[in-house]
Amino acid sequence: RDRRKPRALLLPPSPTSVSKAPQVLNMKIWWLAPLMLSVASGFSSITHAKDKIIYIVRHGEKIDGNFDQNELQHEAQCLSEKGWARSYNLKSVFGTKDSSARKDLKKPEAIFSCNYAEPLDCRDRNGMFRTQQLVAAVADGLDLTVDNSTGFIPSLCGMVWNNESKKGYMDHKIGKHGGGQPPKYANEFKKWLDAEPACDPAIPNDCITQDGRAGHFNANASCHVRGFGGNKTDGTCCNQHAADMMLKKLDEVDYILVGWEHANINYLAASLAKMEYDYFTKKVSKVHWHGSDYDRIYEMHFTPDGHGSYKYVDDTNWDPKTKVNFYDKRQDFDYPIKANYTTTPDGMKTHNAEKLHKAYLGPQAYCGAVFKTLYKNEKKPFSNANITSSLEGKDIVNGPNWIGPPLDRTQPRDDSACFGQVFDKYAIDTNT
Repeated sequence: RDRRKPRALLLPPSPTSVSKAPQVLNMKIWWLAPLMLSVASGFSSITHAKDKIIYIVRHGEKIDGNFDQNELQHEAQCLSEKGWARSYNLKSVFGTKDSSARKDLKKPEAIFSCNYAEPLDCRDRNGMFRTQQLVAAVADGLDLTVDNSTGFIPSLCGMVWNNESKKGYMDHKIGKHGGGQPPKYANEFKKWLDAEPACDPAIPNDCITQDGRAGHFNANASCHVRGFGGNKTDGTCCNQHAADMMLKKLDEVDYILVGWEHANINYLAASLAKMEYDYFTKKVSKVHWHGSDYDRIYEMHFTPDGHGSYKYVDDTNWDPKTKVNFYDKRQDFDYPIKANYTTTPDGMKTHNAEKLHKAYLGPQAYCGAVFKTLYKNEKKPFSNANITSSLEGKDIVNGPNWIGPPLDRTQPRDDSACFGQVFDKYAIDTNT
């Protein structure tokens, strides 16, 4: 018997060198080889086991105060009851010291939050803005200190405002002529904004245009905050400095969680990717972050760039046919599509997660706000039109269908009746 024939199994099938049986086995082996390589490659591209990861979430749902009671309006408020419930739910998403993160996520080893750095936005009695409130519970569960030293306001990192952007930002925060917030808060905000360092574009060479990519920070540069009053691409501001800090932190840790302000997330993400804002948002980022969507987790992967920093790894698993993005995830605190909860409060059938989250069963107004609260006889600023509500009157404070907690009107109007949250620009952040 020829003992050399089995060696033919190691070679491509040949009718002249192997018998029929080994040839069949050979055919199976060679047929499986490309499949095995494909599977291995697929798993590698999905897991990216060696990547470092930054997770970005926006702050949770906010309170909507009563203008007539001199309470901060929705734009500048702290987290509502649902927002705080979302904060505590993140412990089940990202884990604690004693529990694991969800299978498709990693346990954060460092946490950053956005500092609003101005006197209008609400802080709680611990001095935390709503972005830090969102990550406070998971930080406590992981025994981590939140870095709240970064944000987007120019003076946070030594930059200056382009004077063109001040009016647009003021109108956004307090409404035209200040009518969007109670007078006390509006006046305090105006004084702060007027005192913020700015350059005048009417004076030649007074304003230095910012290169918003991480690694190109220039403290002498100016910017249009959130793009107000100028080109939207010039709105990166201190998001760039924040990106530099986060990429530097990747020298020490592998996984970072970031709680950020909604309109500044794309600025931060573009800077982290070291790309121009316009190119990143139009050509690279596939995430459309709807204004009512608080549930998204934006996952960014990084690998060493060989020059002492990190480069962004785009999601190569993006499938334009199925619109599946493995880096675009959800907290699943709202009714997730996979749970098959398909009926909205008005009885309509849908698979749209942004509509289904309206089916939240907790309080939905004032302290428990999900959407704007409708107060008795409340009018739009500078208008006789009534303010509309998404809940069809069910959230009228103290009205016949009031579904929120009882209101304690004995508190001074400088304080919110919700969770001891205060309007106090001198509140001390106890977790920096």
